[in-house]
Amino acid sequence: MEQNQRWDEIWSTKHRMTSGRLTSGLARDVIYRTVLSILTREVPDPKGKRILEVGSGTGLVSLALAKRGAAVTLCDISPEAVRFSKAVFARAGVSETTIQGSMLDLPLENDSFDVTWNAGVVEHFEEADQIKGVTEMLRVTRPEGRVVIAVPSARARIYLRAKTYADRHGAWQPGYEVPMESLAGIARQVPAEVVAEYRTGALAELHFLKYYFGKSRALRLAWAGLVEAVSLALFPLNRLPGYMLVCVLRKR
Repeated sequence: MEQNQRWDEIWSTKHRMTSGRLTSGLARDVIYRTVLSILTREVPDPKGKRILEVGSGTGLVSLALAKRGAAVTLCDISPEAVRFSKAVFARAGVSETTIQGSMLDLPLENDSFDVTWNAGVVEHFEEADQIKGVTEMLRVTRPEGRVVIAVPSARARIYLRAKTYADRHGAWQPGYEVPMESLAGIARQVPAEVVAEYRTGALAELHFLKYYFGKSRALRLAWAGLVEAVSLALFPLNRLPGYMLVCVLRKR
């Protein structure tokens, strides 16, 4: 419950701060581009596919998939996140299905989606709930479909150091978050077959160095601008191992 309230506060604040520019380029940073590149790699042709995002947050990556012809459904436990993503789609004039619900008990029918995915969600749960959540994602995915999960990597050294520093100074926003070495162990317990597992997001790691600038908003913005400039110029390098661990599963 405490974690849910934290995310409601985060999304409420983000919604207020981004009012009027929900779909502008300013909302698409290196983390967004990293996640979109993962989905582009795993779903190269989303047209006509039913795609579910679990823990949908802003919904911006799903919006990009919808613009390429996917029928997207967004699910988030936070009502503030649901309002945020609905506003994003409405401003873009793109249709979607948005549902408030938990990853642990998805209010959706079995075998409903070609692709079910999330990024930055599973690491916020203890292992028992991770297993439950992955089981639910597989349940609502068709037998020939895929579940794509992206989490912070336990081998992402820059991210880990920045997170440790932020935790020590009470500045880490998302609350409980444990980076992961692999999801293969969870896959064995579900059970599911691991189609692929790899690391990506080398440049995205730089984003987290913002925590070293403390409460100075000006310095954080300056750093964010520098990271964006570097990542835009050198984005192909972002596919190198870095911030995110990606695991692609299918039903066994």
